[in-house]
Order: sequence, then C-alpha cells, then structure tokens
Amino acid sequence: MPQHPQFEAFKSAWRERDYARALAHIDAVIAAHPQVASLLWYRANCLEKLERYRDALLSVDTVLSLQPDHAPALVRQVALEWSRDAPDEDHEDEQDEDPTPAQTAELERRNAEQRRRHIAQLQRALTLDPSLADACFALSQLLRQSADGDWTASDPQADAWLERAIALEPDRMEFRAARAEIHELRAMQVPDDAPDDVCVTTFSGMKYLRTELEAALREFTQCAQLDGTHRYHLKAAKVLHNLGRFDEALTQYDLALERLPADAPQRPYVLDARARSENNGAGERDQMASLLESLVAAGDRNQDDDTAATALLGAARAVRKGKTVSEAVAARVPESPDDLMAANIAEQILNVAYEDAPGLVAVDSATFPAFQRNYAARQRKALAATGFRHLADAEAVGMTRTLGQRTLLGFYADDSGATTVDTFALKPKWPGFVAFLLLAVTGKWKTHAMTECTTLFDDGGFLMTQYENLSPFGYGDAIDIERLPRSTAVAALVARHRQRVATYMQAHPHARALPATDLAGIEANIRRGQAIKRAYRQSIGYVADGELRTMLGGHYDRFAAKIRRKLVELAPDREESAVNG
Repeated sequence: MPQHPQFEAFKSAWRERDYARALAHIDAVIAAHPQVASLLWYRANCLEKLERYRDALLSVDTVLSLQPDHAPALVRQVALEWSRDAPDEDHEDEQDEDPTPAQTAELERRNAEQRRRHIAQLQRALTLDPSLADACFALSQLLRQSADGDWTASDPQADAWLERAIALEPDRMEFRAARAEIHELRAMQVPDDAPDDVCVTTFSGMKYLRTELEAALREFTQCAQLDGTHRYHLKAAKVLHNLGRFDEALTQYDLALERLPADAPQRPYVLDARARSENNGAGERDQMASLLESLVAAGDRNQDDDTAATALLGAARAVRKGKTVSEAVAARVPESPDDLMAANIAEQILNVAYEDAPGLVAVDSATFPAFQRNYAARQRKALAATGFRHLADAEAVGMTRTLGQRTLLGFYADDSGATTVDTFALKPKWPGFVAFLLLAVTGKWKTHAMTECTTLFDDGGFLMTQYENLSPFGYGDAIDIERLPRSTAVAALVARHRQRVATYMQAHPHARALPATDLAGIEANIRRGQAIKRAYRQSIGYVADGELRTMLGGHYDRFAAKIRRKLVELAPDREESAVNG
C-alpha cells in the first residue's frame, strides 16, 4: 500500500507534540484506509493526548475489532475503561443520592467482574508480548486495588509486576513515580512495636520508617532527572525535610523554583514550603508554633481563655525549641484536672522567669480602658510634683499576648535618668513588673494598680521601691525590693527610693547608675532586669518553697509537688529562647 501523502505530516506534527494537527492528518489518512488497525491506533494515541478519553476508547475498541491480538491496544483498553469508571464531574448531580443496598450490591458485582476481566486481559497481552512494560505496570496497579476500591501499598504480586515494568523500561518516569509513592505510603505504616532507631519523627509528630523514606527519595530524585519540571523536586524536598536533611531539601526547593516561571501560580506555595526547611528546620517549627499561637483568643481574656492561652503559648515555645506538637501539647494539657492546673501554674511561674522582650512603643492613652487612663493621670500629676519628667505613655506589645490584655504604661525619669518610675494598672492579675501569674487557686481577683521606682547600677545592683502587691515573688540579693503600704503617697514612695539609692552609692562608691532618658533606654534597662531575674529564678529552681506556699495557701499539699515536677519538665523548653538582657 503506497504511503498516504499526509502520513509524513502526521509524523511531523506528532514529533512537535501538536496533537490536534496530528489528529487532523491521521483522520485524513484513515478516510482513505478505514480498515487499517495501525492507523486507528495512531488516532487513539492522539485522542488520548488531547484528553478525549471516551473517543480514544472507541478508537481502541475499533482497533481490537480489526486486530484482536493487538497487545498494546488490549492494555490501553483496560486503562481507558478504568479511567472511564472514575467519578465524572459532568454527572455529579446524579450521584447525590445514596444508592440502595441492592444498587450497591450490583455495583460491587460489576466492579468485581470487570476487575477479573481486566486482569485476564492484561495477562493475555503479556502472553502475546512478555516485554510489554505498560502491561506489567497496569497489572501491578490493578492488583493493588480491590473490587471495592481499597488500595494497598503491600501486595507481593503487584510489587513483582512493577519491578518487572521498571526492569523493562527503567527510564519510564511514571513507573518510578509509582514506586516512589508506594515507598512513601509504606513509610507511614509504622508498626506499634517499631524501635525508635528505624523511625523518623517530624516536628509535627508524624512518624515514618526511615528506610522507606530513603527509598522514596531515591525514586523521586530519579523522576526529577527524567521529568525536567518542578514537581518531583518538590516531592524530593518534602521527603528530605521529613528525613531531617534540611539543607538538601532547600537545594531541591531551589531547583523547583528555577524550573517555574516568575509568574507561576505555584511559586508562593513552593516558597512557603521552602520556608519550613530554613534554619535547619526551624521554619517548620515556627509555622507550627504560629499555628498554635493563632488559636489564642484575641483581645482581653477571661480566666478560661487565659488558661487555654497559657497552654497554647507554652506549647508554641516548646515547638520552637524542637518538641513535636503532640509532645508539647500533651505536656501542657494533661487529662487530669489537677495535672492541668499544675501545668498551667508551672507555665505561669516560667513566664515570670522568662518574660518576653517588652517591645515598648509609644501610644495614645485614649485607646486604653478608663481605669487605666484614670490611674495614669493621677500618678502623672503626683510624679510631676516630685520633679519626675514624663517620658512616654507606652505599651509593651511584646508582652501583650502573654498578658492577655493591653496595658497602658506610664514612664518617668528624674533629671539624670538614673531613677525611673513606671505606672500601670492590670485587671485582674499581677505578680510584678509587666508580668503576671494566674492565681487560679487563690480566688484573689482584684484590679491591681502599681507605681514602682527602679535604679540599676553598672556593678549589678538593682533597687526597686514599689507598693505592696499580691506577687509572692522575691529575688534574694539579686534585686533589692522594698514594698510600701498602698496608702503611701507618691512623694513618700519617691523619697524613700532616693534615700535607698543614696545609701547604696555610699556603700558602693564606684557604682554608676545606668541612665534611661527615653523609651530605648527604658527598654534596655528592662532587659537587663529580666536577665537578672531569670538568672535568680534558674538558681532556685524557678520558685522558692515559701513562694509556693504563699501562692497555694491551703492547696499547697495538693499541688506543690505536681508543680515542681512540671517545672522540671517544662523549663528546658524555655532556656534557649530566653530574652537576653
């Protein structure tokens, strides 16, 4: 039979991947030779490339009617019938109603019969052509899926057929991708008795079998070389991240980005995924911690909200330190109510030791509650009469989330800046300067207003003079705190602090006060004070027995030991994230 003049045009269009043009040319050839099975086979291939699967199946059916032993067509018919039976978006409305038991039984019977027929057809194709890799691959995929739609990654026969397909055509990307995905699925099937040394546990708490992940990585890496697009670099990066090989994961993400156009819609997703692997995996820790923090109730919190917030914020800190989400949450939200209370109080004690950096910003006092504004106005007038200059109204935004309420801070300084005064009012809790302890078992729920004078010295001296308050905490020789009755006038509070400063300087003639004349200076001194407080808290195991007794009162025997155990458990999650003074 002489070659049709458009057949060469068909081959050229096929090589150029212009499948619509190739289809037009092969249709012209078929019009002249309608009974040639090979031409109809070419047509089926064009239709499949154009994703016209129903038409492709009809063309394959015609091929087999003309040539029943066409082995590739036998395989393609199975694949196209298989895809045809998948849910059709064009007929979703018809699937809204649940089938009756009889309809379900009939559907299962038809699926089982079709599965048997497809397996037999693929086996026949392999009898006709044992080197047909597509038949081996299709048979492996079909054997993994039961008649009722369940899919398994562990089927010895299916594994054998897949290995045979890859042996026949080792550079077929879809074969290797299937093997990679099987290894990835097997990696998640961790036996309950699997020893830790054969597993990998991610920050999110997922556990994988290491050898299976490594096998998946090898296949995805090979796929990336064969494919030339971004997608298998992404899959390899994900596996590398789960293996804890973060620098290698970043390399794979960068290769994926190189293969994406600058305006590709996938780029934000890739960049977000890449961020998880940055800083030796800290990116994922930060993302998981941020997710926990996002669950904290916004605005002023009530007691229940505050209990939940304490647990969530503590868990977020632990995740950033390297704990898994499940470990971090379980440690702070135990099932026993007493253990939950102990964990919450322990976290609050640690909040005192590991205060957040203040993050002071100047604010308009008019945006704060009236009780805070009124106290600030009274203290400002009284301090002005003693010679103190108002530096700023501010908010410690770095602490607001932990505090559970916005707090108006008034800052003042004497002429030299050596002594500063801060004023604030909190409701309903306060243990010390811009930090608080949930006194959940004391029942002491009052509004607490505070005015305190502070002077820090370059030799480590730290003097505070303040009003009496509910805080049970002291700092030994690290911070010399004197508390005066709340009835003490502001002028008397200031006078007493000045007297104490003079006495200290007489005893330490070479000491120099660390001045603060603006918010930056105040921030620096607060951080210095936080470092001193933290070191002292660490030195005593975070809480002294007398402090616990004051906090717990008659509940001491019930909670003290539990709180101490929780402090030992939770404190390591804070140590590396401590604010530097």
